[in-house]
Amino acid sequence: MNSIIFGIIFWVLLLGMVWLVRPGSGLMRVTMERWNAAHIMVTVLVLAALIGSSSFLMTLCPMWNGEITAQLMEETEARAAENASATGEEEWMKNAAASMSSEDPDTDPDRCAIKNKNQYELMADALLKGQIYLEYGDMDRRLLQMPNPYDTQARRAMGVRYHWDHAFYKGRYYMYFGVVPVFLLFIPFKLITGASLTTYHATQVFVGMSIIGLFLFFRLLSKRFFPKLSFAVYLFLGAAVSVTSMVHCVAKPAMYMTAFSSAFCMEIWSVYFYVKAVWATDNEHENRAIFRAFIGALFGALAFGCRPSIALGNLIVIPCLIVFLREHKFSGKMFLKLVAAASPYIIIGALLMLYNYARFENPFEFGQSYQLTVADQTAYGSLLSRLSPRGLLNGATYFLTRSEDLTAAFPHIVEGGVFYTYPVFGVGLFALTNKKMRSAIRANKFVLFLLGGIFTIGVIIMMDIVWTPYLLGRYREDMMWLLGMLVFLSVGMRYTDGSVGNTSESVAEAEAAGVPARVAEPCEEAKEFSSAICLLSIYSMIVCAFVFVQLDMKHFLPEQIELIKKIVGAMTFGL
Repeated sequence: MNSIIFGIIFWVLLLGMVWLVRPGSGLMRVTMERWNAAHIMVTVLVLAALIGSSSFLMTLCPMWNGEITAQLMEETEARAAENASATGEEEWMKNAAASMSSEDPDTDPDRCAIKNKNQYELMADALLKGQIYLEYGDMDRRLLQMPNPYDTQARRAMGVRYHWDHAFYKGRYYMYFGVVPVFLLFIPFKLITGASLTTYHATQVFVGMSIIGLFLFFRLLSKRFFPKLSFAVYLFLGAAVSVTSMVHCVAKPAMYMTAFSSAFCMEIWSVYFYVKAVWATDNEHENRAIFRAFIGALFGALAFGCRPSIALGNLIVIPCLIVFLREHKFSGKMFLKLVAAASPYIIIGALLMLYNYARFENPFEFGQSYQLTVADQTAYGSLLSRLSPRGLLNGATYFLTRSEDLTAAFPHIVEGGVFYTYPVFGVGLFALTNKKMRSAIRANKFVLFLLGGIFTIGVIIMMDIVWTPYLLGRYREDMMWLLGMLVFLSVGMRYTDGSVGNTSESVAEAEAAGVPARVAEPCEEAKEFSSAICLLSIYSMIVCAFVFVQLDMKHFLPEQIELIKKIVGAMTFGL
């Protein structure tokens, strides 16, 4: 009976949502043009729901949230004392404990990553002690004696014990993940509270700030360029881009995804301030634009100390700079202002290179070449030697269009390429085929930005292909945040009249003067497109929920898995 009731509630809510976003509904006629307190309140509620649910989901899995160590110790002691047979949760704990204490760290990379998930916490402690390396006190002398300690097969054959996914150089362990999150969150938290910040909490902070940054950026674009965009599209597409871009961060919120989420956060805010500097600042406020560009450069530079591949998103600054220089007279004074705006790249870049040199005697080495992982990355050779048309094509297919069959095992859905798994991205970019939209992009000088974004996505995918032992699903998130931004831009441009500066300020000015402002009604084609985008956004978020479960299945406790199955079963009325 409970399943039937829950299923009815779920389908009533889902079908009600579908009904609300139909082309002729009143909700779809509410545009961004008349942004008011009600819009703000609804947006804040949506943000609270997204941030709250993502933060809550990160707490569920004890393999990531810091609870597993205590549970393992407790279960191990209980089994030793009682010598009882392990069943259910105990069996799961037994397997996890065996994996974590295995002589062969390469048998289960995910479990080995979990064992070493506190690297940021340890790095904060190390820096506060005045050292840049991690000191464990359990160095296996055989690792020091190996002619090539990065040879995975040799380590396995010798049974060498080592710390997974650490950089190892001249007898010392280093954290190869970017150090910026340590300075932004872990060290301040330690100094203020005296306790170590659990890594997944940092991911919660970065994901939350990323979602806020995305919505502010979409609001900026809507206000400046397409105020006739449906408010529902703003909400649903913003939510879909947020959820799909960060599903791996939510599913596995420690270590790897702390690097990802911190880089997302820096880059999202960087692009926001760059666009605000170039397109949302009047020509007479040149110094204001320079200051905003400085903030954008600060966030962009920090991204290199989080995850360099995501930091390649800084390439988007090039089209922004070109558009800016076309609108402002270049002079010696302007050159000095631009240098000042770019100073964070110079200062932070120099500090990061000094940090790299102090560790690896190479200012451009972040530690990946010396990583103890599934492959010997010191043998990769030059970048050009790893480039091949076949490899690039296969990689692009993996990231964008690869399809995956439904599986017999729960939850049945497996994440594939972005356009296959989350079709709202593909349909959104399809808006580029609209002639009116292309005219609007040209009129508002967004051609270079759009092309620059597409080029940047290609560069990020290429770097992931040539710099990693093999492709993993989480690498898609290196560029999905930027792809989501371009999708929102291409969708939004469907709702302009092709004029320059098509903003909502004119409405506000008319109302202030006591003159009724005309609010243009979107055409039928635009209404239908709005509904399609909203429906595909809902679909993508539902799929994302299944992807979340699929990613974390082996890390949930048995009772958690049973609860998830009951919830999904209830959605189908217990069938």
